[in-house]
Amino acid sequence: MKATTGPRVLLLALGAWLAAWGALAQTINQGAVMQDVDSLGDAEFVRRAAMANRFEIEEAQLALALGSDSRLKEFARTMVMDHGAALKDLEAAGRMAGVTLPDGRFDEAHQAKINAISRKKGADFDRQYRADQRQAHDDAVALLVAYQRSGKSEQLRAWAIKALPVVRKHRETIGTLNAP
Repeated sequence: MKATTGPRVLLLALGAWLAAWGALAQTINQGAVMQDVDSLGDAEFVRRAAMANRFEIEEAQLALALGSDSRLKEFARTMVMDHGAALKDLEAAGRMAGVTLPDGRFDEAHQAKINAISRKKGADFDRQYRADQRQAHDDAVALLVAYQRSGKSEQLRAWAIKALPVVRKHRETIGTLNAP
């Protein structure tokens, strides 16, 4: 019995360390996004927010086609609906703020994620979709919080205030959809 205690303790300690490191990395990433957005103008905020919504929609459509977990597919349907509505609302808020939404092209990082996940299927796709969605929603929360704090446009700040609870709910939901 004592021979297995050592490895168990080591595994538990390693797991705790990895969890702590993950939380620290997430905090650092959110801090970087928040600090970065403090210097953004309205047009750059709209560009990033539009890209985030489009990314959510694109990956969700892939999840509906390539995923295997029915819970994730239901989540994906919600992403298409909620982020589609958020994108329309962002376009209206941007118009009132004098900012036009950019074209639908992704930046290099988002396109690389789309390319990578589109080559996966089934359980492999599901794992990657969960990871991408956790990160995307963490980044979106940080962007929205930071813009609410320091954004210049009242219309865009109102949009960020409205969008934040929805994005937080998505982040909470994807966190509960652990692998079966």
